[in-house]
Amino acid sequence: YSKSLLDFFEGIVRLKLNSDQQTKILDIGSGHFSLFEDIKNLNADVTAIDFSITAIAQSPKSTINYLVADICDAKFFSNNNAQNFNLLFDSHCLNCLLDEDLRGAAFSNIYQALAVDGLFVSELMVQPIGSKVAMPFKMIKTSIELEEEFISHGFKIIYFMLSKSGGFTNVTDGIEVNCDLLRVMATK
Repeated sequence: YSKSLLDFFEGIVRLKLNSDQQTKILDIGSGHFSLFEDIKNLNADVTAIDFSITAIAQSPKSTINYLVADICDAKFFSNNNAQNFNLLFDSHCLNCLLDEDLRGAAFSNIYQALAVDGLFVSELMVQPIGSKVAMPFKMIKTSIELEEEFISHGFKIIYFMLSKSGGFTNVTDGIEVNCDLLRVMATK
């Protein structure tokens, strides 16, 4: 996972959680190692999902429940995923969804999985103001497009922070590509 995700959780998201009760967390796009493996002093029941069978097969044996699951799958809830999670944490999964229909399905499933008082948290690549960038296999929208995407799927945005520092960098064919970083927290 990216260190920026851990910083986002520890510096901002954790403060919004109710420490008096156990938090049900769904880590979306965890790969083979959920960032919640490294988070201490958190009363949580964590489920980490990724569509990659290989990644999940390499996950550590721990208290985290690793599952092969695709957040875009229309059958997502028929596979015992219809739980009300207090926190749905996007571990850069949305950045990798290039098809608008798949993104719509993901947002719909995320909304359905979220408890009434729960938080959906995402850290996203965004287009830098005044320029246009592209990275292979990444969806990079503007901050306005992302705001509209969240709202159009029924979410109420409670935190929306755009940052030029701490953004994403990728080197493709010897060319460095930089984009800004957007951190979002939303509720139903």
